[in-house]
Amino acid sequence: MKENILIVEDQFIVANDLRIMLQRAGYQICGIAPSVAKALDLIAAKKPDWILLDIFLQGTKTGLDLAGQLREMDIPFIYISANTNQGILEAAKSTEPYGFLVKPFREKDLLVMLDIALYRHEQSKKLNRPKEITLQEQIERISAKAESREEKLKQSATALQSIIPFDCLNIIKNEASGEAEQIYLTKTSLNIFQVRSLNDLFEITGVSQRDYRSWKISPIKAKNQFYNNFDFRRLKMDSLWLKALSDQFHYESALCFDIRAADGYTYKLTFFSTEPDSYNQLQLDLLQKNEGTLQYLISGVVSKKEAEVTQVPPAKVAAVPLSIPAASQNFNGIIGQSPLLKAVFNKITIVAPDQTSVLILGESGTGKERIAQTIHQMSPRKSKTLVTVNCAALPINLIESELFGHERGAFTGATDKRIGKFEQADGGTIFLDEIGELPLEAQVKLLRVLQEKEIERLGGSYTKKVNVRIIAATNRNLEKEVAEGRFRLDLYYRLNVFPIELPSLRQRKEDIPLLASYFLDRLLKKSNRTVNGISNSAMQTLMDYDWPGNIRELEHLMERSLLMASGDLIENIDIAAVPTVSNPGTQGSVRIRTLEEMERDHILEILKICKGKIFGAGGAAEMLNIPSTTLNSKIKKLGIKYEFVMSPGSPLL
Repeated sequence: MKENILIVEDQFIVANDLRIMLQRAGYQICGIAPSVAKALDLIAAKKPDWILLDIFLQGTKTGLDLAGQLREMDIPFIYISANTNQGILEAAKSTEPYGFLVKPFREKDLLVMLDIALYRHEQSKKLNRPKEITLQEQIERISAKAESREEKLKQSATALQSIIPFDCLNIIKNEASGEAEQIYLTKTSLNIFQVRSLNDLFEITGVSQRDYRSWKISPIKAKNQFYNNFDFRRLKMDSLWLKALSDQFHYESALCFDIRAADGYTYKLTFFSTEPDSYNQLQLDLLQKNEGTLQYLISGVVSKKEAEVTQVPPAKVAAVPLSIPAASQNFNGIIGQSPLLKAVFNKITIVAPDQTSVLILGESGTGKERIAQTIHQMSPRKSKTLVTVNCAALPINLIESELFGHERGAFTGATDKRIGKFEQADGGTIFLDEIGELPLEAQVKLLRVLQEKEIERLGGSYTKKVNVRIIAATNRNLEKEVAEGRFRLDLYYRLNVFPIELPSLRQRKEDIPLLASYFLDRLLKKSNRTVNGISNSAMQTLMDYDWPGNIRELEHLMERSLLMASGDLIENIDIAAVPTVSNPGTQGSVRIRTLEEMERDHILEILKICKGKIFGAGGAAEMLNIPSTTLNSKIKKLGIKYEFVMSPGSPLL
């Protein structure tokens, strides 16, 4: 007998369509609930096996609120929603659903998503999947590290990305007297956060301290509010500093959240995004749920001065190449002892003996291919082939042939039969690296292989069953790719059965001495150099760097440093300037303004020419050839104010 399903949906027509489709497929429907309160009553009475859950429901509570309770009750659920922007997907992801179905949908889409969700749930129960490290635990670990306040702030910003997307975070301490203390954490083109002072931003934006003070800058007054599209543009019109900052970095939306900290002060957190509609009520709800964590962030990191942080003395390397302790070699040669890396080892140990698909996530250079090799070597398939496919390097017109093979004469130039990568990996493992680069057409065919476990060669007339374990990897944000229509949602959930997220090197800097010593030891065995180790100052340089290229960059840097060393120690680490993508808001680039901004600037220019006069002969309405009432409406709508047009003492008529 198929599962008993509860539908939580506030639109009756959609809910009834779902009921008809599911009953036709053999599922039992135990009820339809339009609100969280009604859903909880039906759950208690009917005890459903699965729940289809809309996000926006009747009443004050959302589907996300119910999802937290469902996790506690151990009831699996799938979201059904018409909203697929990144903010919604990030908020939904934090509740760990088994699927996400986008409205409107076809019956086939619904049944496929249910099939995927059932498979993921079975695998999850079988594997007893480890609990993810919570945001609270991450912030506590960061706070406990003996590192600088700046480093802790950068790591905290990275951790906060798990509940809310942002490109800049401004933290302001509101005090009754004096200027408010504030911190800016801005994301670079390499997705690395930097701590910037107000003076840094003055230099970048070209705003003088005199102008800043004359603008009477004050924090955004609204408490716990978000601003998208036009609302954000109106907000910029009320603050010249916010306008200068947003024009420079192309911020298009913002969210404000107030925290009452243990020191009695209120701290305002303002998140900025370059996307025009990044924020909604769901993110505010998530921040509210994590208020305790944010208070800990304020007290443990933000409000602590540098003097309160105990610095770690630079790691000293012996006069001979370090032998890496056996404890750090006991996991298939992967070097590192940080808590984040140990959590990865734990996941590998759990999933490797099974046949479950694995999705490895992480930045470039974090060792995703090495993790895939380790999973294969620890699996029952280790005696079979591990076939690696770089999806980004596949020619677009030959992707299907490369993956699934082709028959002779299948297309022009196909003079021989070709065995595809999936067939080569039969009985073993296939590693699909850079899966996020795969075109949508190929994603459809890959999804079919994952579901049916069979392939059909190009130009062939029959299908062939294949027994292949899938390991996929990407450095892309797949939730964002899904939101922007570049990656199929059903394929994402099919691959994301057991995700393993690799920490960047800047998140586990305590492993740098081990890694640097390991690479130096390995390089010395291949060369005739007499270098015996790394000096304290050189090691401190390694510890202070942010490593956008991660472990791969460290390995190459150690090789270059060894070649440049003139004595028996590596004294200097010459870190080359990192090439960055030029910011579209920097000088020399052309920023494309919106029609609304162009209209506002044009009206302002005309008003200045007319010295603020709107009505009558020689007025702005006459020059613009529009009724004065229309011009007045536009002035109000566009937020044009007296001080933008006239000098003091000249009335706006």
